[in-house]
Amino acid sequence: MIENRNYEENILEELCKILNQIIFEVLQFEPCFAYHSIEGENYYTIHNKIKSYGEKRFDLNMRVYKNENEKGFLYVYMLWFSVNPKKRGLGSIIVNEILELLKALTDIKFVILHPDDNEVKYFWVKNKFMPSNGEIDKKIDVNTRRILVYAV
Repeated sequence: MIENRNYEENILEELCKILNQIIFEVLQFEPCFAYHSIEGENYYTIHNKIKSYGEKRFDLNMRVYKNENEKGFLYVYMLWFSVNPKKRGLGSIIVNEILELLKALTDIKFVILHPDDNEVKYFWVKNKFMPSNGEIDKKIDVNTRRILVYAV
């Protein structure tokens, strides 16, 4: 790795590279993950540029929040996650791979998301996300109503 790149960008570059590999292995297309940040914000956004190939579709948009007290990251806020074809276990495979990847490459404490409806909520609960117990509310700066949390 290039030595003068900062710690966070090295991790984000590696996350994008491995996310590309995961989606290619599961769905056989290259999603072209990238990351960016907005000056003054305390997070990076990771998303895939290519959303579909034929009948297969994948879309992920998540924010990786910086830890303001030390080097590294505090948590991930998953804004959007979508896989097609549905009901074949592909979403669960990908979610579990993403969670393992985040555990391996970052020092995040939790992953949060807001499910849109009961079917979506069921998917996330099935994949080890739980309703917030209020412990993280003081640590994050997003709306904490109806969130599901995965503790790392």
